[in-house]
Amino acid sequence: MVVKSERGRRRYIFFEVPQPVRRDDVSQALDGIGSVKVITCSEGRAVVRCSPDDREPVTQRMTETFEGCRSVRTSGTLRGLRDRYPPLRVPQKRRR
Repeated sequence: MVVKSERGRRRYIFFEVPQPVRRDDVSQALDGIGSVKVITCSEGRAVVRCSPDDREPVTQRMTETFEGCRSVRTSGTLRGLRDRYPPLRVPQKRRR
C-alpha cells in the first residue's frame, strides 16, 4: 500500500460546467498544471483530481476557460463528493 507521504494528498473538485464541454476539453484546459486528472465529465458536471497546492490554479483556469463554470465543492475523497451529490455516483454492477 502506498503511503500518503510518498504519493501526496489529493483533492477532488466538483465543477458545474456548460453542457457541450467534454472530458478532452477539460483535460486540454488544465494541461500544464501539476498532476491533474479529470475523473468524470458529463451532463454539465466535472470532477477533477489535483494536489492541494494546485487547487486554486485549477479552479481559476476552469472558470477562465469555460464561461459559466463554477466550483461547487472540494473534498479530500471522491466518495465524499459522490455521497453528497448522488448524480456523481457510478452505477453498481448487478450481482448474480
